[in-house]
Amino acid sequence: MSKKKQPVGVAIDDVTIKGVDGLQLSINDEVIGTVMPLEGGSFEAQIGSERPVKVKTQDEAVEYVIQTYNLHH
Repeated sequence: MSKKKQPVGVAIDDVTIKGVDGLQLSINDEVIGTVMPLEGGSFEAQIGSERPVKVKTQDEAVEYVIQTYNLHH
């Protein structure tokens, strides 16, 4: 039998890292990644100690963090 899919709540909190305001994503009080703005209007998504990924929009960065988390868990 297959398991039923259960919704998972993702918390998005405002944080300030090194003087820059960004977002911190967490699931069940476990931080899964951060989204930080860059100069020029783009954003940087980072999961744990992995190399940051540059994307065009904040929504793309949030989606990237969640998708990458889902791939590894």
